[in-house]
Amino acid sequence: MTQAEILTLIDEELFTDNIKTELSEQKIIWTDHSGTENSVSPHQTAINNDGIIAWWQCNEAGKEEVRVRLKEKKVLTWKPPVNTLGQPIFRDGLLYFYGNHLIIKYKDNHYQRLFIFNIKTLQDEEILINALTIQVKIIGNELFLGGIYHDEECIKITMYPDRFEKENIDEAYLRQRNITFD
Repeated sequence: MTQAEILTLIDEELFTDNIKTELSEQKIIWTDHSGTENSVSPHQTAINNDGIIAWWQCNEAGKEEVRVRLKEKKVLTWKPPVNTLGQPIFRDGLLYFYGNHLIIKYKDNHYQRLFIFNIKTLQDEEILINALTIQVKIIGNELFLGGIYHDEECIKITMYPDRFEKENIDEAYLRQRNITFD
């Protein structure tokens, strides 16, 4: 499914909530009941093999959220935590499904944050990594995280249907497996 088709599905979901939107190939835009503009762009969406859709909903007042539409047509809302007085932003962000796990990367005021949200258990966990900028590589059920500098931490997360396991790795491990961050 293309990202434009995902936008159409999100637009249909918003329509069922009586939200009047403007849909283009680049964005969905609407104004909420308080007069604040909201939007969703194609790169802010994800879909899994079961047809579950997730999107990062931008809000000009800084009330960003991730919405997940389940197969039962129920919509979950996950609010990105922030550590500062700033607001979360999706710049250089990532939404990606692996099974029941939704990987969410976004920027807090000063640094990037990464969470894994289990859409079945509704549990989330922040993956802490000693790096200012988080690089991500996903290969099958393995999620590789690393900083851009050689002295920053690297982590491998192996995802299973009901859990995930973290382990620290180094650049030698990445070279041995021929893994590079794009």
